[in-house]
Amino acid sequence: MLKPSDIESKMFKKVKFGGYNIDEVEEFLEQIIIDYEKLYKENMEWKDRCDSMQESIAYYKSLEEGINQTVSNATDEAEKMLDNAISEVEYIKNNQEAIVKEKLTELNRELAEKEVRFENLKKQMEIYRIKITSMVEAQMKILKVTEDEEE
Repeated sequence: MLKPSDIESKMFKKVKFGGYNIDEVEEFLEQIIIDYEKLYKENMEWKDRCDSMQESIAYYKSLEEGINQTVSNATDEAEKMLDNAISEVEYIKNNQEAIVKEKLTELNRELAEKEVRFENLKKQMEIYRIKITSMVEAQMKILKVTEDEEE
């Protein structure tokens, strides 16, 4: 790209016949230099702004990548925590089920022992009732025999 100084320093060969008016050409070149210099400065400013924006875009892209990584890490950590919580709940549930089964087995064993003891007591009570009944009947017979003798 031409710089304003390139235009300003450009020299043309002068021709004797059929050439342009030197004053008009130089005046026109000066106007071109002024306009070109203005455009050149604006172009440089735009390039600087563009470079600055490119840097900003790169910065924000790196921020975005960092945020995405943070979100990904948080998601992974949340999933791990959920998995751990589920595992812990399963462990507690299984542990409590085992304890309940053990207690239930113990209670069933105690119930069976008490049922056996109750049945034994019922049998002993029946035997005792039979013995008492027999003794009362025997005593009644003795009393009846004694009454019969007294009469």
